[in-house]
Amino acid sequence: MNILERTSNNINIATFWENYSLKKYNLSPSYQREGEVWSGPDQSYLIDTILKNFPMPPIFLHQHIDNETGKTIYDVIDGKQRLGAIIGFLNNEIAIPEDFSEDGFGTPELEGLYFRDLDSPEISAWKKNLWKYEITIEYVETDDIGVVNHIFDRLNRNGEPLTYQELRNAKHGDTGFYRLIKDISAWDTFSRTVDSLSNNRLENHEFISELIFLITEDQVIAGDKPKDIDELYEKYAALDTNELNVIKEKVLKIKNVFSTFNLNFDDKRFHGVSHIYGLWGLAWKLHKGAIDIEGIDEKITEFFQIYKRKDGSNDYIETYRATMSGGTKGSSRRKRRIDALFNYMEQT
Repeated sequence: MNILERTSNNINIATFWENYSLKKYNLSPSYQREGEVWSGPDQSYLIDTILKNFPMPPIFLHQHIDNETGKTIYDVIDGKQRLGAIIGFLNNEIAIPEDFSEDGFGTPELEGLYFRDLDSPEISAWKKNLWKYEITIEYVETDDIGVVNHIFDRLNRNGEPLTYQELRNAKHGDTGFYRLIKDISAWDTFSRTVDSLSNNRLENHEFISELIFLITEDQVIAGDKPKDIDELYEKYAALDTNELNVIKEKVLKIKNVFSTFNLNFDDKRFHGVSHIYGLWGLAWKLHKGAIDIEGIDEKITEFFQIYKRKDGSNDYIETYRATMSGGTKGSSRRKRRIDALFNYMEQT
């Protein structure tokens, strides 16, 4: 019987980092494909996973001895991007996501921080837990590079299942409505506001469609009910060119109001799409009510400055904060978030 020999164990990140510092890992063996680099948000999401102690898939390594140095070398068969994200974080090149606490885990105090910031006494326990996080390693034992290439090919053929949005793209990608989503996604306003979403899984298209539905359906749409969104795609895929032009004009009108907020998208406070949905909803409410608030850009800046201070000094901001603590895509939380922004702008 001819079967592959392999063993497995767990190593913590501290051990991985020590081995990496000793140059024991070859992240780019000949069979690794060039140009496959995770986006910044994808890398931050893995750090989010690790800090919250959620599991990640195993790393596959080909262990062998370097004949010249006698050093044990580990060629990375699968897991290059995951290890690269860990290295990037430890080198202070990747930040913790701005929405680190949105799923009910994590804590707002870590949002947007780098590894170097974890030395602060009040959050140093997070750094300790990071070092202790265990990575499952699968060691492939063979001297035949052809076998290693075969393993790499098998691992990369077993791809992730399609997301809801990838399925919508497969079904409706040639329709006028989906082309409109792509066009709007490319507008400067949106290409910068949703840069925390993964383009390669079409998350940006899904979010843009939710912003469109807010306007066209004239109600807050839940982002956590994919079947409801599927039904809207079916409805809008049947629209003709004139009807789609009407939608585009409506989006442009809200975009014009949104632009008066003068948001600085280099400011990490605005990177979370939950914040963007709330601000887009604010623009929608102002347009619907033909309301013009003087100095609204300054009021929005003030709102988020107080929000980041976490001093509990304003009821509207605390209501807003409560909507960011988990289930942020639900229709109820989205509506309360928009109302909190609107009420603050009107009554301060």
